[in-house]
Amino acid sequence: MKPEPMQHANALPHSQSPLVKWLDQYGNGATIVACVAMIGGAIWFSYTKTSSSRSEAAWAQYSQARSAEDFGNIADVYSNTEVGTWARLGEGERLVDSGISLMFTNREAALGELKKADEAFRKVLDNKSGSDVARERASWGLAKSTEAQSDSDTTKAIEGYTALLNQFPKSIYKAAAEERIESLKSPDAKEFYAWFHKQHPKPPDDSKKPKDGLPDGHPSLDSLLDDKPEGDKTESKKPEPKDDDKPDESKPDAKKDEKPAEEPKTDKPKTDDSKPESKDKDAPADSK
Repeated sequence: MKPEPMQHANALPHSQSPLVKWLDQYGNGATIVACVAMIGGAIWFSYTKTSSSRSEAAWAQYSQARSAEDFGNIADVYSNTEVGTWARLGEGERLVDSGISLMFTNREAALGELKKADEAFRKVLDNKSGSDVARERASWGLAKSTEAQSDSDTTKAIEGYTALLNQFPKSIYKAAAEERIESLKSPDAKEFYAWFHKQHPKPPDDSKKPKDGLPDGHPSLDSLLDDKPEGDKTESKKPEPKDDDKPDESKPDAKKDEKPAEEPKTDKPKTDDSKPESKDKDAPADSK
């Protein structure tokens, strides 16, 4: 009697490969790890794609910014990013340029602009992970702002330029910074900033300007027109000439028929009518 096939299978020794043994022992855990890795990869891919799109949008806004307010808004939205650092620098540079210009016309507004510029530059410098080029420009802008606010003591401005040279020895502003340091040490510079600091220029008060070219206290022309009675506000029209008053073109012009005035008669010198009688007698007689 032949044994059944299953009997032969059961009679074979039970053997498994190492991979099968590993899957039997760690299969569930490996499946979980694989799933987690796939989910993490999907999340990372989505984040990278979203971050790239967000960065492109940020740089597009940066390229269109013009004013200090524009750059400041971008820096607030994209803080702690590369574009945010450059936007903050753009805000500070525009504020310091505006502040220095206003120092000659509106001192109060100028100081306000320079204070805001200082804050923007310090934020760029405090970001150690930011671009070195951006931080170098921020250091230069901060030194300029400090000099513009100097009085007779120019020490702080000198320290600002010195800090730039120490932190960025190969700075593109090296020659300019060294020149400003030497100039600020001179007595002439200290004397100038002592005088300039005492000046307080203000913009002209438009409310004190005469209106409509009239002297102060004089009512405007519009108010005078409004005070007129309604009948006087209508434009007066010239009366049209009546038919009787119109010149008759068919009649000759009276002036044309007028004769020139006669010259005044002057007494002509009288001629001597007395002629010698001898001549009258000698005249021939008329023939009848």
